[in-house]
Amino acid sequence: MTKLVWDEFSTQVLPERDHFAVFHDETTRREPALSVVTQNDTQFSGTIKRCRLGIVGVSKVTANATSYIRTPELAQDGGDAIVAVLCLQGSMLCTQGDAPVQLGQGDGVLYDSAEADGLHISPGACYWALKIARADMAKVAPHVKRFAGLKLANTGMALKLLSRYLDGLQDSEALGDEQEARIFGDHLVDLIRMAISHESEALQLAERRGVRAVRHAAVLREIERNLADTTLSAAAVADRLGVTPRYVHFLLAESGLTFSEHVLVRRLRTVETVLADPDKVMLKISAIARQAGFTDMSYFNRSFRNRFGDTPSGFRKRAVNGAMEPNDVAA
Repeated sequence: MTKLVWDEFSTQVLPERDHFAVFHDETTRREPALSVVTQNDTQFSGTIKRCRLGIVGVSKVTANATSYIRTPELAQDGGDAIVAVLCLQGSMLCTQGDAPVQLGQGDGVLYDSAEADGLHISPGACYWALKIARADMAKVAPHVKRFAGLKLANTGMALKLLSRYLDGLQDSEALGDEQEARIFGDHLVDLIRMAISHESEALQLAERRGVRAVRHAAVLREIERNLADTTLSAAAVADRLGVTPRYVHFLLAESGLTFSEHVLVRRLRTVETVLADPDKVMLKISAIARQAGFTDMSYFNRSFRNRFGDTPSGFRKRAVNGAMEPNDVAA
Protein backbone atom coordinates (compact mmCIF):
# COMPACT_ATOMS: atom_id res chain seq x y z
CA MET A 1 0.00 0.00 0.00
CA THR A 2 1.29 3.48 -0.90
CA LYS A 3 0.76 6.22 1.66
CA LEU A 4 -1.12 9.18 0.27
CA VAL A 5 1.17 12.10 1.02
CA TRP A 6 -0.42 15.51 1.55
CA ASP A 7 1.78 18.59 1.44
CA GLU A 8 0.18 20.88 4.03
CA PHE A 9 0.66 24.57 4.75
CA SER A 10 -1.01 26.80 7.35
CA THR A 11 -0.41 30.40 8.33
CA GLN A 12 -1.29 29.52 11.94
CA VAL A 13 2.30 28.48 12.64
CA LEU A 14 3.65 31.87 11.50
CA PRO A 15 3.85 35.29 13.14
CA GLU A 16 0.71 37.22 12.15
CA ARG A 17 2.69 39.87 10.28
CA ASP A 18 4.02 37.18 7.90
CA HIS A 19 0.72 35.42 7.16
CA PHE A 20 -0.10 36.91 3.78
CA ALA A 21 3.47 37.24 2.50
CA VAL A 22 4.25 33.56 3.13
CA PHE A 23 0.84 32.44 1.81
CA HIS A 24 1.53 34.47 -1.33
CA ASP A 25 4.92 32.79 -1.78
CA GLU A 26 3.48 29.33 -1.10
CA THR A 27 0.76 29.91 -3.71
CA THR A 28 2.85 31.40 -6.48
CA ARG A 29 5.86 29.08 -6.30
CA ARG A 30 3.80 26.08 -7.47
CA GLU A 31 1.09 27.64 -9.59
CA PRO A 32 1.26 29.61 -12.83
CA ALA A 33 2.53 33.12 -12.11
CA LEU A 34 -0.22 35.05 -10.31
CA SER A 35 -0.81 38.40 -8.78
CA VAL A 36 -2.29 37.54 -5.37
CA VAL A 37 -4.14 40.31 -3.58
CA THR A 38 -5.94 40.36 -0.23
CA GLN A 39 -8.24 42.94 1.33
CA ASN A 40 -6.45 42.85 4.69
CA ASP A 41 -2.97 41.36 4.85
CA THR A 42 -2.60 42.21 8.56
CA GLN A 43 -5.39 39.82 9.58
CA PHE A 44 -4.94 37.26 6.85
CA SER A 45 -5.09 33.51 7.44
CA GLY A 46 -5.06 30.58 5.07
CA THR A 47 -4.41 26.85 4.67
CA ILE A 48 -3.42 24.75 1.67
CA LYS A 49 -3.37 20.96 1.27
CA ARG A 50 -1.86 19.45 -1.88
CA CYS A 51 -1.29 16.02 -3.37
CA ARG A 52 -0.61 14.56 -6.80
CA LEU A 53 -2.84 11.94 -8.40
CA GLY A 54 -1.56 10.97 -11.83
CA ILE A 55 -2.16 13.84 -14.23
CA VAL A 56 -4.05 15.91 -11.65
CA GLY A 57 -2.59 18.27 -9.07
CA VAL A 58 -5.12 18.47 -6.23
CA SER A 59 -5.30 21.41 -3.80
CA LYS A 60 -7.75 22.30 -1.06
CA VAL A 61 -7.59 25.94 0.00
CA THR A 62 -9.21 28.00 2.75
CA ALA A 63 -8.38 31.70 2.96
CA ASN A 64 -9.57 35.19 3.78
CA ALA A 65 -10.81 37.39 0.95
CA THR A 66 -8.26 36.92 -1.81
CA SER A 67 -7.95 37.56 -5.55
CA TYR A 68 -5.82 35.44 -7.87
CA ILE A 69 -5.17 37.38 -11.05
CA ARG A 70 -3.33 36.61 -14.26
CA THR A 71 -2.45 39.99 -15.71
CA PRO A 72 -2.17 40.26 -19.52
CA GLU A 73 1.61 40.23 -19.11
CA LEU A 74 1.60 37.12 -16.92
CA ALA A 75 -0.80 35.32 -19.27
CA GLN A 76 1.94 35.42 -21.90
CA ASP A 77 4.43 33.42 -19.81
CA GLY A 78 3.59 30.05 -21.38
CA GLY A 79 1.48 28.68 -18.52
CA ASP A 80 -0.61 25.90 -19.97
CA ALA A 81 -2.81 24.56 -17.20
CA ILE A 82 -6.56 24.30 -16.85
CA VAL A 83 -7.78 24.51 -13.24
CA ALA A 84 -11.19 23.21 -12.21
CA VAL A 85 -12.32 25.14 -9.13
CA LEU A 86 -15.08 23.68 -6.94
CA CYS A 87 -16.56 25.96 -4.26
CA LEU A 88 -17.17 24.16 -0.96
CA GLN A 89 -18.28 27.11 1.17
CA GLY A 90 -18.55 30.85 0.81
CA SER A 91 -18.62 32.38 -2.65
CA MET A 92 -16.31 33.43 -5.45
CA LEU A 93 -16.38 35.34 -8.72
CA CYS A 94 -14.58 34.23 -11.89
CA THR A 95 -13.84 37.14 -14.20
CA GLN A 96 -12.35 35.11 -17.03
CA GLY A 97 -14.37 34.33 -20.14
CA ASP A 98 -17.06 36.37 -21.87
CA ALA A 99 -18.95 37.30 -18.70
CA PRO A 100 -18.32 37.11 -14.94
CA VAL A 101 -19.45 33.87 -13.29
CA GLN A 102 -20.69 33.98 -9.70
CA LEU A 103 -20.16 30.75 -7.73
CA GLY A 104 -21.72 29.52 -4.52
CA GLN A 105 -21.47 26.31 -2.55
CA GLY A 106 -21.43 23.30 -4.87
CA ASP A 107 -20.67 25.31 -8.03
CA GLY A 108 -17.62 24.86 -10.22
CA VAL A 109 -15.79 26.73 -12.96
CA LEU A 110 -12.74 26.29 -15.20
CA TYR A 111 -9.83 28.70 -14.97
CA ASP A 112 -7.34 28.95 -17.83
CA SER A 113 -3.75 29.99 -17.10
CA ALA A 114 -3.33 31.21 -20.68
CA GLU A 115 -5.95 33.95 -20.27
CA ALA A 116 -5.94 37.15 -18.27
CA ASP A 117 -8.09 38.01 -15.24
CA GLY A 118 -8.90 35.60 -12.47
CA LEU A 119 -10.76 34.47 -9.36
CA HIS A 120 -11.99 36.63 -6.49
CA ILE A 121 -12.64 34.68 -3.28
CA SER A 122 -14.99 35.79 -0.51
CA PRO A 123 -13.83 35.86 3.15
CA GLY A 124 -13.57 32.38 4.67
CA ALA A 125 -14.28 30.58 1.42
CA CYS A 126 -13.05 27.03 0.96
CA TYR A 127 -12.54 25.37 -2.40
CA TRP A 128 -10.89 22.54 -4.30
CA ALA A 129 -8.58 23.36 -7.22
CA LEU A 130 -7.72 20.57 -9.68
CA LYS A 131 -4.88 21.49 -12.04
CA ILE A 132 -4.63 19.59 -15.34
CA ALA A 133 -2.39 20.18 -18.35
CA ARG A 134 -4.24 21.67 -21.31
CA ALA A 135 -3.21 18.75 -23.53
CA ASP A 136 -4.82 16.28 -21.11
CA MET A 137 -8.04 18.30 -20.91
CA ALA A 138 -8.14 18.66 -24.68
CA LYS A 139 -8.00 14.87 -25.06
CA VAL A 140 -11.14 14.31 -23.00
CA ALA A 141 -13.02 17.44 -24.11
CA PRO A 142 -12.02 18.07 -27.75
CA HIS A 143 -15.37 19.81 -28.42
CA VAL A 144 -14.51 22.66 -26.01
CA LYS A 145 -12.99 25.58 -27.85
CA ARG A 146 -12.46 27.81 -24.80
CA PHE A 147 -12.07 26.66 -21.20
CA ALA A 148 -11.73 30.06 -19.48
CA GLY A 149 -14.76 30.93 -17.35
CA LEU A 150 -16.69 27.82 -18.36
CA LYS A 151 -19.12 27.02 -15.56
CA LEU A 152 -19.47 23.35 -14.70
CA ALA A 153 -23.02 22.02 -14.90
CA ASN A 154 -24.41 21.10 -11.50
CA THR A 155 -27.73 19.69 -12.74
CA GLY A 156 -26.43 16.14 -13.21
CA MET A 157 -24.46 13.75 -11.03
CA ALA A 158 -20.96 14.71 -12.15
CA LEU A 159 -20.26 17.62 -9.78
CA LYS A 160 -21.93 15.87 -6.84
CA LEU A 161 -19.78 12.79 -7.42
CA LEU A 162 -16.68 14.92 -7.87
CA SER A 163 -17.29 16.57 -4.50
CA ARG A 164 -17.92 13.21 -2.79
CA TYR A 165 -14.86 11.70 -4.43
CA LEU A 166 -12.65 14.52 -3.17
CA ASP A 167 -14.15 14.41 0.33
CA GLY A 168 -13.35 10.70 0.45
CA LEU A 169 -9.83 11.39 -0.74
CA GLN A 170 -8.99 13.75 2.13
CA ASP A 171 -10.16 11.15 4.66
CA SER A 172 -7.99 8.44 3.11
CA GLU A 173 -4.47 7.71 4.27
CA ALA A 174 -3.51 5.30 1.53
CA LEU A 175 -4.04 4.20 -2.03
CA GLY A 176 -3.42 0.67 -3.18
CA ASP A 177 -0.48 1.59 -5.40
CA GLU A 178 0.76 4.13 -7.93
CA GLN A 179 -1.57 2.77 -10.59
CA GLU A 180 -4.58 3.26 -8.32
CA ALA A 181 -3.51 6.86 -7.70
CA ARG A 182 -3.28 7.40 -11.47
CA ILE A 183 -6.71 5.86 -12.03
CA PHE A 184 -8.11 8.05 -9.25
CA GLY A 185 -6.77 11.11 -11.08
CA ASP A 186 -8.19 9.91 -14.40
CA HIS A 187 -11.61 9.58 -12.78
CA LEU A 188 -11.39 13.16 -11.52
CA VAL A 189 -10.77 14.31 -15.09
CA ASP A 190 -13.65 12.17 -16.34
CA LEU A 191 -16.00 13.80 -13.86
CA ILE A 192 -14.84 17.28 -14.87
CA ARG A 193 -15.42 16.38 -18.50
CA MET A 194 -18.89 15.08 -17.67
CA ALA A 195 -19.73 18.35 -15.91
CA ILE A 196 -18.70 20.38 -18.95
CA SER A 197 -21.44 19.30 -21.31
CA HIS A 198 -24.54 17.15 -21.75
CA GLU A 199 -25.01 18.10 -25.40
CA SER A 200 -25.12 14.71 -27.08
CA GLU A 201 -26.20 11.13 -26.54
CA ALA A 202 -22.55 10.10 -26.83
CA LEU A 203 -21.59 12.38 -23.95
CA GLN A 204 -24.49 11.14 -21.86
CA LEU A 205 -23.43 7.55 -22.48
CA ALA A 206 -19.87 8.48 -21.52
CA GLU A 207 -21.24 10.05 -18.34
CA ARG A 208 -23.05 6.87 -17.35
CA ARG A 209 -19.90 4.85 -17.95
CA GLY A 210 -17.79 7.36 -16.08
CA VAL A 211 -20.16 7.46 -13.11
CA ARG A 212 -20.01 3.67 -12.93
CA ALA A 213 -16.21 3.77 -13.01
CA VAL A 214 -16.13 6.36 -10.23
CA ARG A 215 -18.53 4.36 -8.09
CA HIS A 216 -16.46 1.22 -8.69
CA ALA A 217 -13.38 3.08 -7.43
CA ALA A 218 -15.37 4.37 -4.44
CA VAL A 219 -16.37 0.79 -3.53
CA LEU A 220 -12.71 -0.28 -3.67
CA ARG A 221 -11.72 2.67 -1.51
CA GLU A 222 -14.37 1.84 1.12
CA ILE A 223 -13.16 -1.77 1.22
CA GLU A 224 -9.56 -0.62 1.65
CA ARG A 225 -10.49 1.82 4.38
CA ASN A 226 -12.45 -0.76 6.38
CA LEU A 227 -10.40 -3.94 5.91
CA ALA A 228 -9.84 -4.34 9.64
CA ASP A 229 -13.59 -4.40 10.27
CA THR A 230 -14.48 -8.08 10.65
CA THR A 231 -18.14 -7.27 9.89
CA LEU A 232 -17.30 -5.65 6.55
CA SER A 233 -20.01 -6.50 4.04
CA ALA A 234 -21.44 -5.39 0.71
CA ALA A 235 -24.46 -4.02 2.59
CA ALA A 236 -22.25 -1.87 4.84
CA VAL A 237 -20.32 -0.46 1.87
CA ALA A 238 -23.55 0.16 -0.03
CA ASP A 239 -25.00 2.06 2.91
CA ARG A 240 -21.93 4.33 3.14
CA LEU A 241 -22.07 5.12 -0.59
CA GLY A 242 -25.83 5.49 -0.90
CA VAL A 243 -26.32 2.60 -3.33
CA THR A 244 -27.80 -0.88 -3.04
CA PRO A 245 -25.85 -4.03 -2.05
CA ARG A 246 -26.86 -5.52 -5.39
CA TYR A 247 -25.21 -2.62 -7.20
CA VAL A 248 -22.00 -3.11 -5.19
CA HIS A 249 -21.92 -6.76 -6.26
CA PHE A 250 -22.61 -5.72 -9.85
CA LEU A 251 -19.71 -3.22 -9.89
CA LEU A 252 -17.22 -5.75 -8.51
CA ALA A 253 -18.44 -8.55 -10.76
CA GLU A 254 -17.12 -6.57 -13.75
CA SER A 255 -13.59 -7.12 -12.40
CA GLY A 256 -14.15 -10.88 -12.23
CA LEU A 257 -14.23 -11.05 -8.42
CA THR A 258 -17.07 -11.34 -5.96
CA PHE A 259 -17.21 -8.95 -3.02
CA SER A 260 -15.83 -11.60 -0.64
CA GLU A 261 -13.05 -12.53 -3.06
CA HIS A 262 -12.01 -8.91 -3.44
CA VAL A 263 -11.95 -8.35 0.33
CA LEU A 264 -9.83 -11.49 0.73
CA VAL A 265 -7.31 -10.34 -1.90
CA ARG A 266 -6.97 -6.90 -0.32
CA ARG A 267 -6.51 -8.36 3.16
CA LEU A 268 -3.86 -10.76 1.92
CA ARG A 269 -2.03 -7.91 0.18
CA THR A 270 -2.09 -5.94 3.42
CA VAL A 271 -0.58 -8.86 5.32
CA GLU A 272 1.96 -9.36 2.53
CA THR A 273 3.17 -5.76 2.83
CA VAL A 274 3.67 -6.02 6.60
CA LEU A 275 5.41 -9.42 6.42
CA ALA A 276 7.88 -8.06 3.87
CA ASP A 277 8.77 -5.08 6.07
CA PRO A 278 12.01 -5.82 8.03
CA ASP A 279 11.07 -3.12 10.56
CA LYS A 280 8.00 -5.16 11.56
CA VAL A 281 9.63 -8.55 11.90
CA MET A 282 8.86 -8.68 15.63
CA LEU A 283 5.11 -8.49 15.07
CA LYS A 284 3.31 -11.79 15.45
CA ILE A 285 1.83 -13.13 12.25
CA SER A 286 -1.47 -13.86 13.98
CA ALA A 287 -1.68 -10.24 15.16
CA ILE A 288 -0.93 -8.96 11.64
CA ALA A 289 -3.64 -11.20 10.21
CA ARG A 290 -6.21 -10.07 12.78
CA GLN A 291 -5.35 -6.43 12.14
CA ALA A 292 -6.09 -7.05 8.47
CA GLY A 293 -9.53 -8.44 9.33
CA PHE A 294 -8.94 -12.20 9.54
CA THR A 295 -10.62 -13.99 12.44
CA ASP A 296 -10.00 -17.63 11.45
CA MET A 297 -6.26 -18.39 11.44
CA SER A 298 -6.70 -21.73 9.63
CA TYR A 299 -8.58 -19.98 6.85
CA PHE A 300 -5.96 -17.23 6.77
CA ASN A 301 -3.02 -19.66 6.52
CA ARG A 302 -4.74 -21.69 3.81
CA SER A 303 -5.68 -18.60 1.81
CA PHE A 304 -2.19 -17.11 2.14
CA ARG A 305 -0.52 -20.31 0.92
CA ASN A 306 -2.92 -20.59 -2.02
CA ARG A 307 -2.10 -17.05 -3.13
CA PHE A 308 1.63 -16.82 -2.44
CA GLY A 309 2.72 -20.46 -2.61
CA ASP A 310 4.27 -20.41 0.84
CA THR A 311 3.32 -20.20 4.49
CA PRO A 312 3.22 -16.72 6.06
CA SER A 313 6.32 -17.52 8.13
CA GLY A 314 8.18 -18.87 5.11
CA PHE A 315 7.20 -15.84 3.04
CA ARG A 316 8.40 -13.48 5.77
CA LYS A 317 11.73 -15.28 6.11
CA ARG A 318 12.47 -15.08 2.40
CA ALA A 319 11.36 -11.46 2.17
CA VAL A 320 13.25 -10.19 5.21
CA ASN A 321 16.41 -12.10 4.26
CA GLY A 322 16.38 -10.43 0.86
CA ALA A 323 16.01 -13.70 -1.01
CA MET A 324 12.93 -12.48 -2.82
CA GLU A 325 13.21 -10.67 -6.11
CA PRO A 326 10.59 -7.94 -6.73
CA ASN A 327 8.83 -10.04 -9.35
CA ASP A 328 8.38 -12.87 -6.87
CA VAL A 329 5.84 -10.89 -4.88
CA ALA A 330 2.32 -11.30 -6.18
CA ALA A 331 0.65 -8.13 -7.39
